[in-house]
Amino acid sequence: MASSDEDVDYDEDDGPEDAFQSIRIPLGHPPVLFGLPGSEELMREILSHLKWRFGECAFQMFDNGEIGPKILHTVANHDVFVVIARNDAMSELNFSLMRLLLTVDALRGESPHRLTVVMPCLEYARQDRKLVAGEAIAPKLLLRCIRTAGATRVLTVDLHNQAEAAFSPTGMVLDELSSDVYLADFIKRNVTNFDEDHTVVCATNGGGMKFTRRMADILRVGFIMADRFRQQGGGRGDVKIISDSELKAVSTVIVIDDMFDTCGNLVEVCSALHLLLPKADLYGVAPHGYFSGDAGEKVKGLVQDPWSLLYRSGTDCNLQWLAVTNSVDQTAALQRLAAAGLESRIKVIEISKLLAGAIARLHLGAPVNVSKFKSLGPKDIDPVLADAPQAPAAPLPADATRHAELRKRVSSA
Repeated sequence: MASSDEDVDYDEDDGPEDAFQSIRIPLGHPPVLFGLPGSEELMREILSHLKWRFGECAFQMFDNGEIGPKILHTVANHDVFVVIARNDAMSELNFSLMRLLLTVDALRGESPHRLTVVMPCLEYARQDRKLVAGEAIAPKLLLRCIRTAGATRVLTVDLHNQAEAAFSPTGMVLDELSSDVYLADFIKRNVTNFDEDHTVVCATNGGGMKFTRRMADILRVGFIMADRFRQQGGGRGDVKIISDSELKAVSTVIVIDDMFDTCGNLVEVCSALHLLLPKADLYGVAPHGYFSGDAGEKVKGLVQDPWSLLYRSGTDCNLQWLAVTNSVDQTAALQRLAAAGLESRIKVIEISKLLAGAIARLHLGAPVNVSKFKSLGPKDIDPVLADAPQAPAAPLPADATRHAELRKRVSSA
Protein backbone atom coordinates (compact mmCIF):
# COMPACT_ATOMS: atom_id res chain seq x y z
CA MET A 1 0.00 0.00 0.00
CA ALA A 2 1.71 3.19 -1.11
CA SER A 3 2.06 6.01 1.41
CA SER A 4 0.54 9.35 0.51
CA ASP A 5 1.90 12.75 1.57
CA GLU A 6 -0.60 12.82 4.43
CA ASP A 7 0.75 9.53 5.76
CA VAL A 8 4.29 10.92 6.16
CA ASP A 9 5.36 13.22 9.01
CA TYR A 10 7.86 15.91 7.99
CA ASP A 11 8.93 19.28 9.41
CA GLU A 12 7.05 22.40 8.38
CA ASP A 13 10.24 23.76 6.82
CA ASP A 14 10.47 20.77 4.51
CA GLY A 15 8.46 20.47 1.38
CA PRO A 16 6.73 17.35 0.12
CA GLU A 17 9.70 16.75 -2.16
CA ASP A 18 11.89 16.18 0.93
CA ALA A 19 9.55 13.62 2.44
CA PHE A 20 9.74 9.88 1.97
CA GLN A 21 7.59 9.24 -1.01
CA SER A 22 6.93 5.98 -2.90
CA ILE A 23 7.79 3.95 0.18
CA ARG A 24 5.73 0.74 0.22
CA ILE A 25 5.11 -0.60 3.70
CA PRO A 26 3.51 -4.04 3.47
CA LEU A 27 0.59 -4.67 5.75
CA GLY A 28 -0.46 -8.09 6.98
CA HIS A 29 1.70 -11.05 6.04
CA PRO A 30 2.93 -10.84 2.43
CA PRO A 31 3.22 -14.23 0.71
CA VAL A 32 6.48 -15.49 -0.74
CA LEU A 33 7.27 -18.84 -2.38
CA PHE A 34 10.59 -20.66 -2.29
CA GLY A 35 11.35 -23.51 -4.65
CA LEU A 36 14.10 -26.00 -3.89
CA PRO A 37 16.48 -27.11 -6.68
CA GLY A 38 14.67 -29.49 -8.98
CA SER A 39 11.29 -27.84 -8.36
CA GLU A 40 11.83 -24.85 -10.64
CA GLU A 41 9.47 -26.00 -13.39
CA LEU A 42 6.61 -26.67 -10.97
CA MET A 43 7.31 -23.35 -9.23
CA ARG A 44 7.09 -21.42 -12.50
CA GLU A 45 3.74 -23.02 -13.28
CA ILE A 46 2.38 -22.25 -9.80
CA LEU A 47 3.57 -18.64 -9.92
CA SER A 48 2.00 -18.20 -13.36
CA HIS A 49 -1.36 -18.61 -11.61
CA LEU A 50 -0.56 -16.69 -8.41
CA LYS A 51 1.57 -13.81 -9.79
CA TRP A 52 3.43 -13.76 -6.45
CA ARG A 53 7.08 -13.28 -5.77
CA PHE A 54 9.69 -16.03 -6.09
CA GLY A 55 11.80 -16.31 -2.95
CA GLU A 56 15.55 -16.13 -3.39
CA CYS A 57 17.71 -18.76 -1.74
CA ALA A 58 21.25 -19.97 -2.41
CA PHE A 59 22.82 -23.31 -1.57
CA GLN A 60 26.49 -23.89 -0.89
CA MET A 61 28.04 -27.33 -1.22
CA PHE A 62 31.04 -27.90 1.03
CA ASP A 63 33.90 -30.20 0.12
CA ASN A 64 32.85 -32.69 2.80
CA GLY A 65 29.38 -33.08 1.25
CA GLU A 66 27.46 -30.82 3.66
CA ILE A 67 24.83 -28.33 2.48
CA GLY A 68 24.60 -24.68 3.48
CA PRO A 69 21.37 -22.83 2.55
CA LYS A 70 21.21 -19.05 2.72
CA ILE A 71 18.04 -16.93 2.49
CA LEU A 72 18.83 -13.87 0.37
CA HIS A 73 16.14 -11.48 1.56
CA THR A 74 13.94 -10.82 4.55
CA VAL A 75 10.98 -13.07 5.28
CA ALA A 76 10.15 -11.57 8.66
CA ASN A 77 6.37 -11.58 9.23
CA HIS A 78 5.83 -13.17 5.80
CA ASP A 79 3.61 -16.09 4.87
CA VAL A 80 6.27 -18.45 3.49
CA PHE A 81 5.65 -21.46 1.25
CA VAL A 82 8.44 -23.91 0.36
CA VAL A 83 7.82 -26.09 -2.71
CA ILE A 84 9.69 -29.38 -3.10
CA ALA A 85 9.09 -31.83 -5.93
CA ARG A 86 11.12 -35.00 -6.30
CA ASN A 87 13.49 -34.70 -9.25
CA ASP A 88 15.79 -37.69 -9.70
CA ALA A 89 17.56 -35.92 -12.58
CA MET A 90 18.79 -33.22 -10.18
CA SER A 91 19.55 -34.92 -6.88
CA GLU A 92 19.03 -38.05 -4.83
CA LEU A 93 15.84 -38.19 -2.77
CA ASN A 94 17.34 -38.28 0.73
CA PHE A 95 19.74 -35.46 -0.18
CA SER A 96 16.74 -33.37 -1.28
CA LEU A 97 14.89 -34.05 1.97
CA MET A 98 17.91 -33.01 4.04
CA ARG A 99 18.17 -29.83 1.99
CA LEU A 100 14.47 -29.19 2.67
CA LEU A 101 14.96 -29.51 6.44
CA LEU A 102 17.94 -27.14 6.43
CA THR A 103 16.05 -24.60 4.30
CA VAL A 104 13.01 -24.69 6.58
CA ASP A 105 15.23 -24.22 9.61
CA ALA A 106 17.00 -21.29 7.96
CA LEU A 107 13.66 -19.68 7.15
CA ARG A 108 12.38 -20.21 10.67
CA GLY A 109 15.38 -18.29 11.98
CA GLU A 110 14.20 -15.23 10.01
CA SER A 111 10.90 -14.98 11.94
CA PRO A 112 8.25 -15.67 9.29
CA HIS A 113 4.59 -15.44 10.23
CA ARG A 114 3.92 -18.98 8.99
CA LEU A 115 5.89 -21.70 7.22
CA THR A 116 4.17 -24.18 4.89
CA VAL A 117 5.87 -27.00 2.99
CA VAL A 118 4.26 -27.90 -0.34
CA MET A 119 5.21 -31.53 -1.11
CA PRO A 120 2.85 -32.76 -3.86
CA CYS A 121 4.04 -36.34 -3.42
CA LEU A 122 4.66 -37.29 0.20
CA GLU A 123 7.86 -39.30 0.16
CA TYR A 124 8.16 -42.62 2.02
CA ALA A 125 4.35 -42.78 1.97
CA ARG A 126 4.24 -46.51 1.26
CA GLN A 127 6.12 -47.32 4.46
CA ASP A 128 3.03 -46.41 6.45
CA ARG A 129 2.82 -49.46 8.70
CA LYS A 130 4.88 -52.14 10.40
CA LEU A 131 4.53 -55.35 8.44
CA VAL A 132 7.03 -57.14 10.67
CA ALA A 133 8.73 -56.27 13.93
CA GLY A 134 11.64 -53.87 13.70
CA GLU A 135 10.38 -51.75 10.80
CA ALA A 136 9.98 -47.97 10.91
CA ILE A 137 6.92 -45.90 10.03
CA ALA A 138 8.83 -43.58 7.73
CA PRO A 139 6.21 -40.94 6.71
CA LYS A 140 5.39 -40.29 10.36
CA LEU A 141 9.06 -39.66 11.08
CA LEU A 142 9.42 -37.42 8.02
CA LEU A 143 6.51 -35.21 9.11
CA ARG A 144 7.93 -35.02 12.62
CA CYS A 145 11.29 -33.89 11.22
CA ILE A 146 9.63 -31.20 9.09
CA ARG A 147 7.75 -29.95 12.14
CA THR A 148 10.93 -29.88 14.21
CA ALA A 149 12.66 -27.87 11.48
CA GLY A 150 9.96 -25.21 11.82
CA ALA A 151 7.09 -25.81 9.39
CA THR A 152 3.55 -25.72 10.77
CA ARG A 153 1.74 -27.06 7.71
CA VAL A 154 2.33 -29.55 4.90
CA LEU A 155 0.32 -29.56 1.68
CA THR A 156 0.31 -32.75 -0.38
CA VAL A 157 -1.69 -34.54 -3.09
CA ASP A 158 -3.31 -38.00 -2.95
CA LEU A 159 -1.77 -39.82 -0.02
CA HIS A 160 -0.96 -43.49 -0.49
CA ASN A 161 -3.11 -44.16 2.57
CA GLN A 162 -5.55 -41.52 3.82
CA ALA A 163 -4.89 -42.68 7.37
CA GLU A 164 -1.52 -40.95 7.01
CA ALA A 165 -3.31 -37.66 7.62
CA ALA A 166 -3.21 -38.65 11.29
CA PHE A 167 0.60 -38.88 11.18
CA SER A 168 1.03 -35.12 11.52
CA PRO A 169 2.64 -34.27 14.87
CA THR A 170 1.32 -31.82 17.42
CA GLY A 171 1.47 -28.29 16.06
CA MET A 172 1.31 -29.31 12.41
CA VAL A 173 -1.55 -29.64 9.92
CA LEU A 174 -1.36 -32.05 6.97
CA ASP A 175 -3.67 -31.01 4.13
CA GLU A 176 -4.39 -33.53 1.38
CA LEU A 177 -5.61 -32.45 -2.04
CA SER A 178 -7.09 -34.79 -4.62
CA SER A 179 -6.21 -34.74 -8.30
CA ASP A 180 -9.22 -36.88 -9.30
CA VAL A 181 -11.00 -34.08 -11.20
CA TYR A 182 -7.82 -33.29 -13.14
CA LEU A 183 -7.26 -36.95 -13.97
CA ALA A 184 -10.87 -37.34 -15.11
CA ASP A 185 -10.65 -34.25 -17.30
CA PHE A 186 -7.46 -35.59 -18.91
CA ILE A 187 -9.08 -38.97 -19.53
CA LYS A 188 -12.12 -37.44 -21.24
CA ARG A 189 -9.95 -35.32 -23.53
CA ASN A 190 -7.29 -37.89 -24.40
CA VAL A 191 -8.95 -41.31 -24.49
CA THR A 192 -9.79 -42.04 -28.10
CA ASN A 193 -13.54 -42.00 -28.72
CA PHE A 194 -14.35 -41.83 -25.00
CA ASP A 195 -17.81 -43.29 -24.43
CA GLU A 196 -19.33 -43.60 -20.98
CA ASP A 197 -21.40 -46.62 -21.96
CA HIS A 198 -18.42 -48.63 -23.21
CA THR A 199 -15.79 -47.64 -20.64
CA VAL A 200 -14.93 -48.98 -17.19
CA VAL A 201 -12.27 -48.06 -14.63
CA CYS A 202 -10.33 -50.79 -12.86
CA ALA A 203 -8.82 -50.62 -9.36
CA THR A 204 -5.51 -52.50 -9.14
CA ASN A 205 -6.32 -53.79 -5.65
CA GLY A 206 -8.73 -53.39 -2.76
CA GLY A 207 -6.68 -50.57 -1.24
CA GLY A 208 -7.31 -48.34 -4.24
CA MET A 209 -11.00 -49.12 -4.49
CA LYS A 210 -12.23 -45.90 -2.88
CA PHE A 211 -10.20 -43.61 -5.14
CA THR A 212 -11.16 -45.61 -8.24
CA ARG A 213 -14.87 -45.53 -7.32
CA ARG A 214 -14.61 -41.76 -7.00
CA MET A 215 -13.08 -41.62 -10.47
CA ALA A 216 -15.90 -43.81 -11.80
CA ASP A 217 -18.47 -41.41 -10.35
CA ILE A 218 -16.79 -38.39 -11.92
CA LEU A 219 -16.47 -40.08 -15.31
CA ARG A 220 -19.90 -41.75 -14.99
CA VAL A 221 -18.55 -45.12 -16.10
CA GLY A 222 -18.57 -48.65 -14.73
CA PHE A 223 -16.28 -49.99 -12.03
CA ILE A 224 -14.33 -53.25 -11.80
CA MET A 225 -11.53 -54.35 -9.50
CA ALA A 226 -8.49 -56.61 -9.71
CA ASP A 227 -7.73 -58.81 -6.72
CA ARG A 228 -5.36 -61.62 -5.94
CA PHE A 229 -6.62 -65.13 -5.17
CA ARG A 230 -4.46 -67.87 -3.71
CA GLN A 231 -5.63 -71.35 -4.60
CA GLN A 232 -3.28 -72.79 -1.99
CA GLY A 233 -1.25 -71.51 0.90
CA GLY A 234 1.83 -69.42 0.13
CA GLY A 235 2.84 -67.62 -3.05
CA ARG A 236 1.40 -64.46 -4.62
CA GLY A 237 -1.64 -66.06 -6.20
CA ASP A 238 -3.36 -65.20 -9.46
CA VAL A 239 -4.87 -61.84 -10.33
CA LYS A 240 -8.60 -62.06 -11.09
CA ILE A 241 -11.01 -59.38 -12.23
CA ILE A 242 -14.11 -58.78 -10.09
CA SER A 243 -17.16 -57.23 -11.76
CA ASP A 244 -20.83 -57.00 -10.90
CA SER A 245 -22.03 -56.38 -14.46
CA GLU A 246 -21.70 -57.72 -18.00
CA LEU A 247 -18.47 -56.63 -19.75
CA LYS A 248 -19.11 -57.74 -23.34
CA ALA A 249 -19.81 -54.19 -24.51
CA VAL A 250 -16.67 -52.72 -22.88
CA SER A 251 -14.16 -51.34 -25.39
CA THR A 252 -12.03 -49.19 -23.06
CA VAL A 253 -10.54 -50.02 -19.66
CA ILE A 254 -8.76 -47.37 -17.59
CA VAL A 255 -6.50 -48.83 -14.92
CA ILE A 256 -6.36 -46.54 -11.87
CA ASP A 257 -3.52 -46.75 -9.35
CA ASP A 258 -2.12 -44.37 -6.76
CA MET A 259 1.45 -44.65 -8.09
CA PHE A 260 3.43 -46.17 -10.93
CA ASP A 261 6.80 -47.22 -9.55
CA THR A 262 8.34 -50.47 -10.78
CA CYS A 263 5.03 -51.26 -12.56
CA GLY A 264 5.02 -54.94 -11.54
CA ASN A 265 1.43 -54.75 -10.33
CA LEU A 266 0.45 -52.91 -13.52
CA VAL A 267 1.83 -55.76 -15.62
CA GLU A 268 -0.23 -58.37 -13.75
CA VAL A 269 -3.46 -56.36 -13.84
CA CYS A 270 -3.16 -55.48 -17.54
CA SER A 271 -2.42 -59.11 -18.40
CA ALA A 272 -5.52 -60.27 -16.50
CA LEU A 273 -7.62 -57.59 -18.20
CA HIS A 274 -6.37 -58.59 -21.62
CA LEU A 275 -7.22 -62.21 -20.91
CA LEU A 276 -10.77 -61.15 -19.99
CA LEU A 277 -11.23 -58.43 -22.64
CA PRO A 278 -8.79 -59.11 -25.48
CA LYS A 279 -10.26 -56.45 -27.80
CA ALA A 280 -10.42 -53.61 -25.25
CA ASP A 281 -7.99 -50.68 -25.31
CA LEU A 282 -6.13 -50.26 -22.02
CA TYR A 283 -5.00 -47.00 -20.40
CA GLY A 284 -3.19 -46.42 -17.11
CA VAL A 285 -3.62 -43.35 -14.89
CA ALA A 286 -2.08 -42.50 -11.49
CA PRO A 287 -1.47 -39.32 -9.47
CA HIS A 288 2.23 -40.09 -8.96
CA GLY A 289 4.86 -41.70 -11.16
CA TYR A 290 8.40 -42.82 -10.31
CA PHE A 291 9.02 -45.41 -13.06
CA SER A 292 12.04 -46.71 -11.18
CA GLY A 293 14.10 -49.85 -11.68
CA ASP A 294 13.13 -51.81 -14.80
CA ALA A 295 9.75 -50.10 -15.16
CA GLY A 296 10.58 -49.08 -18.72
CA GLU A 297 11.16 -52.67 -19.82
CA LYS A 298 7.98 -53.82 -18.11
CA VAL A 299 5.87 -51.14 -19.79
CA LYS A 300 7.54 -51.93 -23.11
CA GLY A 301 6.58 -55.54 -22.59
CA LEU A 302 2.96 -54.53 -22.06
CA VAL A 303 2.91 -52.47 -25.22
CA GLN A 304 4.61 -55.04 -27.44
CA ASP A 305 3.94 -58.40 -25.79
CA PRO A 306 1.84 -58.49 -22.62
CA TRP A 307 2.57 -62.13 -21.92
CA SER A 308 6.31 -62.05 -22.39
CA LEU A 309 6.86 -61.49 -18.69
CA LEU A 310 4.31 -64.04 -17.53
CA TYR A 311 3.02 -66.51 -20.08
CA ARG A 312 5.47 -66.14 -23.02
CA SER A 313 2.73 -65.72 -25.58
CA GLY A 314 2.59 -63.27 -28.46
CA THR A 315 -0.63 -61.30 -28.10
CA ASP A 316 -0.81 -57.50 -28.35
CA CYS A 317 -1.93 -55.88 -25.07
CA ASN A 318 -3.57 -52.77 -26.59
CA LEU A 319 -2.00 -50.56 -23.88
CA GLN A 320 -2.29 -47.07 -25.34
CA TRP A 321 -0.54 -44.87 -22.78
CA LEU A 322 0.18 -44.22 -19.11
CA ALA A 323 -0.53 -40.83 -17.51
CA VAL A 324 0.76 -39.34 -14.25
CA THR A 325 0.71 -35.83 -12.78
CA ASN A 326 3.71 -33.55 -12.34
CA SER A 327 3.64 -34.07 -8.55
CA VAL A 328 6.99 -35.75 -9.26
CA ASP A 329 9.25 -34.13 -11.84
CA GLN A 330 9.22 -36.53 -14.78
CA THR A 331 12.44 -35.41 -16.48
CA ALA A 332 14.49 -38.43 -15.41
CA ALA A 333 11.61 -40.88 -15.92
CA LEU A 334 10.90 -39.58 -19.42
CA GLN A 335 14.58 -39.97 -20.31
CA ARG A 336 14.59 -43.59 -19.16
CA LEU A 337 11.33 -44.38 -20.92
CA ALA A 338 12.44 -42.63 -24.10
CA ALA A 339 15.50 -44.87 -24.11
CA ALA A 340 13.07 -47.81 -24.16
CA GLY A 341 11.17 -46.26 -27.08
CA LEU A 342 8.16 -45.24 -24.98
CA GLU A 343 8.27 -41.45 -25.31
CA SER A 344 4.81 -41.40 -26.94
CA ARG A 345 3.30 -43.72 -24.32
CA ILE A 346 3.80 -41.47 -21.28
CA LYS A 347 1.63 -38.43 -20.59
CA VAL A 348 2.09 -35.81 -17.86
CA ILE A 349 -0.97 -34.14 -16.33
CA GLU A 350 -0.49 -30.56 -15.14
CA ILE A 351 -1.79 -29.90 -11.58
CA SER A 352 -0.05 -26.61 -10.81
CA LYS A 353 -3.41 -24.80 -10.85
CA LEU A 354 -4.70 -27.14 -8.13
CA LEU A 355 -1.65 -26.40 -5.97
CA ALA A 356 -1.85 -22.67 -6.67
CA GLY A 357 -5.51 -22.56 -5.65
CA ALA A 358 -4.74 -24.37 -2.40
CA ILE A 359 -1.77 -22.10 -1.63
CA ALA A 360 -3.90 -19.00 -2.20
CA ARG A 361 -6.59 -20.34 0.13
CA LEU A 362 -4.12 -21.20 2.86
CA HIS A 363 -2.70 -17.70 2.65
CA LEU A 364 -6.18 -16.24 3.04
CA GLY A 365 -7.06 -18.60 5.90
CA ALA A 366 -9.67 -20.46 3.85
CA PRO A 367 -10.15 -24.25 3.96
CA VAL A 368 -8.94 -26.42 1.09
CA ASN A 369 -11.04 -29.49 1.88
CA VAL A 370 -14.40 -28.08 0.86
CA SER A 371 -16.42 -29.52 -2.00
CA LYS A 372 -16.61 -26.22 -3.89
CA PHE A 373 -12.83 -26.14 -4.29
CA LYS A 374 -12.35 -29.87 -4.75
CA SER A 375 -14.84 -29.89 -7.63
CA LEU A 376 -12.89 -27.30 -9.64
CA GLY A 377 -11.22 -28.72 -12.73
CA PRO A 378 -8.34 -27.39 -14.85
CA LYS A 379 -10.72 -25.52 -17.17
CA ASP A 380 -12.89 -24.02 -14.42
CA ILE A 381 -12.40 -20.45 -13.24
CA ASP A 382 -11.08 -20.28 -9.69
CA PRO A 383 -12.32 -16.99 -8.15
CA VAL A 384 -9.65 -17.09 -5.44
CA LEU A 385 -6.86 -17.37 -8.00
CA ALA A 386 -8.37 -14.47 -9.89
CA ASP A 387 -7.80 -12.27 -6.83
CA ALA A 388 -4.44 -13.78 -5.85
CA PRO A 389 -2.32 -11.12 -7.63
CA GLN A 390 -3.92 -8.49 -5.38
CA ALA A 391 -2.28 -9.98 -2.29
CA PRO A 392 0.27 -7.61 -0.71
CA ALA A 393 3.58 -8.43 -2.28
CA ALA A 394 6.77 -9.13 -0.39
CA PRO A 395 9.28 -6.28 -0.71
CA LEU A 396 12.07 -6.72 -3.20
CA PRO A 397 15.64 -6.56 -1.90
CA ALA A 398 15.92 -2.96 -3.08
CA ASP A 399 12.70 -2.11 -1.22
CA ALA A 400 14.04 -3.85 1.86
CA THR A 401 17.12 -1.58 1.75
CA ARG A 402 14.91 1.49 1.54
CA HIS A 403 12.86 0.23 4.46
CA ALA A 404 16.05 -0.16 6.49
CA GLU A 405 17.09 3.39 5.61
CA LEU A 406 13.66 4.66 6.58
CA ARG A 407 13.79 2.90 9.94
CA LYS A 408 17.29 4.25 10.55
CA ARG A 409 16.31 7.85 9.84
CA VAL A 410 13.14 7.58 11.89
CA SER A 411 15.01 6.12 14.86
CA SER A 412 17.65 8.88 14.71
CA ALA A 413 15.08 11.66 14.54
